[in-house]
Order: sequence, then structure tokens, then C-alpha cells
Amino acid sequence: MLDQQLVRAPEFPPGARWVNSNALSLRELRGKVVLVDFWDYTCVNCARTLPYVVEWDRKFRANGLATIGVHAPEFNFAREARQVERAMDEFGVTYPVVLDNDYAIWQAYSNQGWPSKFLVDSRGYIRYQHLGEGEYLATELAIQGALREAAPDFRPLPLTIPLREEDEPGARCYRPSPELYCGYARGEIGNAEGFAEDAVAIYIDRNEREAGKFYLHGTWRARDEYLELAGTHGHIALHYKARDVNLVMSPTGDAVELMLGLQGAQLIGAAAAEPPRVSIYQDGQPLPQTNVGADVRVVDGEALVTPARPRMARLVSNPDFEEHDLRLEVRGKGVALFAFTFTTCVARGR
Repeated sequence: MLDQQLVRAPEFPPGARWVNSNALSLRELRGKVVLVDFWDYTCVNCARTLPYVVEWDRKFRANGLATIGVHAPEFNFAREARQVERAMDEFGVTYPVVLDNDYAIWQAYSNQGWPSKFLVDSRGYIRYQHLGEGEYLATELAIQGALREAAPDFRPLPLTIPLREEDEPGARCYRPSPELYCGYARGEIGNAEGFAEDAVAIYIDRNEREAGKFYLHGTWRARDEYLELAGTHGHIALHYKARDVNLVMSPTGDAVELMLGLQGAQLIGAAAAEPPRVSIYQDGQPLPQTNVGADVRVVDGEALVTPARPRMARLVSNPDFEEHDLRLEVRGKGVALFAFTFTTCVARGR
């Protein structure tokens, strides 16, 4: 969205922590076009947008574009710099990133969500902003327009081709199931027992399914941000409409220690316990190989995901926008479940 009213971009706080750069200010970047991208490494929409941001940085850096990532964490674990740095390596982010753990920059920009982009011209004014996925062509045109204003001899470059089939013209996008949080602060539990806040409770899944809610079976502990299995075996189930299903998940303390200790135990020939694992079922059957997400492995016909660190795991990748029942069987303690997210768009012709 092009803003016809010139608003000066807020300055970055002087005490902010920069992950891979010395502290920067818009004042010292004056003369450059600055793309400010608010993101969180567990956000599925951010993960889908970041390849474009990385490409624009690569493509236009030499022409005067300075890209700044503002990492505003949705969950507490994403406040840790080492987790952000690891995610940056995975996404190929090499431009400067500032940690906005207290949301000071977010509030200064009156930001509304993830991902969100603000384009600042060479004089320090916000000239364009966009919230959410999509509008990649419009964003790149705004970048090239601002670069041309800053340097009249700038010659426009060929526009970036869509990086995914579902970003191409003619792709179909539907209304997916809404993001489904697991912790009691924002979660929607369907069990009649409700949440037992910060306590252990026994749940029974009676196979009732209401849209926008999840159902537990077994012994679970509810925290404000997440759920964790307190017994040795349980499941979480839901009904969804989407193409892909993702889950923000993390090992808890005991599981982290176990995973770190497995290699040493095996080296000395000791019998090591199995780490916790999650099996994925769709419509009552093991998730087929054709529908597994990128972070799932299939072993003897069983679709498995094991959380090795706090991140978003890609569980299901259906060939089309579909409607299914999903059940995750959790075995072993040490798994924290934070939020399910869903993607919607499919390529033209599907």
C-alpha cells in the first residue's frame, strides 16, 4: 500500500541488540533506501515471505537498498539470540537483524502483525508498507521506484519471477483454518474438562470435533504458551481445512538433556533411552508418504517428527486444499506444543 502522506520512519532504539551487525541507525543510512521487515522465525507466513526478502537484498544491495530484519518473538523461546541466529542460517538471512524482544520498534512503527514490511526512502520517509504474505510484485516495484528516486541513473532490473507455483498469477487461495494456539492463554480446547492452568489433568477424547478447537487424550500439563505431555502416551486431535499443516514445537528440558546425551551414551555402549516422538495420523490412518511435510520422516510406514529444538515443524503437505481430521500421537515426555498453523494457496490448474 503506497502512503501518500509522508511520515518519517521511527529511529531504531540505541540500546537494541543487533545479532549480526554493529548497531545501525536510519540517520547513518540516510541516502539509502531501507526495507524494514518485521518477522518471527516460527511464523509460517514469515517463512514463506523470507525467500523474497533475501532475494531483494541480494539483488538490490549494490544499488543502494539496505535491508533490516526486525525479529519480534511470538513465543518466549524465540527471544534467544542463538535460536534466531540458527534460523537466519537456515533461511539464508545475511542482512542485519535487530532483536525487538520488548516490541519497542514494533510499537514505534505501529506494526500490526507478521510479516510486515516498511519501505523507507532515501530521505527517511515511509513510502510503502505491506502486512502479510503476497504482493511481491507490488513490493518490488516500490523498491525499484524508491531506488530510482534516490539515484536517477538507476536502471530498473528485471522483476523477480515467482519463487513458488502458488505465487504465480492464477493461483487459488482459500480461507484456511485459523491459527490454533495450544497454551491456555490463547488456546481453544474442545475437551469438556477445559484447561487446568499450570497443572496436570487427565483428558478423554470423545471423538467430537468442532472447528477451531483441539482435543486432548491422556495426561497433559497446560502452560500459558504451550501444552506438554505429563504421561507416557497421549494424543492431540483436530479437524482442519488447509493445504499444509505446521506445528510450532520444542523439546522441554528433560528431552534436551536426553538428546544431547544420546551420542555419548552410544559411544560407550550404554543403552540409551529413546527420545520423545510424535506420530502423525490423517483421517485415522498413518499419514501417507505422499502427504508428509518437509520435517517428517517415514519409518516402516509411520510418519514421525521429533522436536530437536524450538521451531516450526512442517507436518502435512497435501496436494490440494483439503479437509481432514488430524491426530498426533505423542510418546514419551519432553515435547511442548505451541501452535498449529495452516497454509492455503495452491498452484493454478490444481
